[in-house]
Amino acid sequence: MAEKPSTVDAYLAGFTGTHHLKLMELRTALCASVPDAHEKISYGMPAIGIKKNVIYYAAWDKHIALYGWLGADDAMLEPLASYISSKGTLKFPIDIALPIVDIQNLAIHLAERCR
Repeated sequence: MAEKPSTVDAYLAGFTGTHHLKLMELRTALCASVPDAHEKISYGMPAIGIKKNVIYYAAWDKHIALYGWLGADDAMLEPLASYISSKGTLKFPIDIALPIVDIQNLAIHLAERCR
């Protein structure tokens, strides 16, 4: 992306093919999981938030990433443990299905902490 997008729609429009499809799937799942959240661009990537940002997501060449999940209970992270890349980053390889249910459960858990 040449310019930083100012809206989530603009961010998503910057991707095509599998990246776009996975971002749309993730956006739909996060918004359905936390329906009272608002969407915005923060740190150059989409985020959903309530009183503060709940979770961020972004597409990269070889993966889709989630950020901002620090502080989540270990039980919430257990099903996603194999995707933990570094402090605060979950990386999902672009060539595998996103674990949507586990991501939704994590988003719901994090949203409860923001209310």
